[in-house]
Amino acid sequence: MLIQNTSSMTQAPAPAGLASNGGPVSVPVHVQEARAEVKPAAAAVQQPTPAQLESEVGKINSALQRSNKNLELSISVDETTRKQVIRLTDKDTGDTLMQYPSEAVLAIARSIDEFQQGMLLKQQA
Repeated sequence: MLIQNTSSMTQAPAPAGLASNGGPVSVPVHVQEARAEVKPAAAAVQQPTPAQLESEVGKINSALQRSNKNLELSISVDETTRKQVIRLTDKDTGDTLMQYPSEAVLAIARSIDEFQQGMLLKQQA
């Protein structure tokens, strides 16, 4: 492969926004071009009703029974954080095999709530 030098190009052009001496150059910006168009968020996902949740949990539990697993799925609401908690438990032992959100995450959420309530009391005093 043969590479030939071109004599017409002695220096690379300065990058946009820099002067030939390397200093900054002000570049005019058109506000209308630079403004990002804000679009409305996609349609909000509708939360299922408690009856719908119970129906779906029943379907999952019946599928688990058909598969000869001694597992049970439950959905509850944590009293302090008011977050939905999904648990998969072993029917024989009662042990929780899987939980979402985990107890650690719920404990962090409780701590944040307590901290925010403490800050609110300090601000009101």
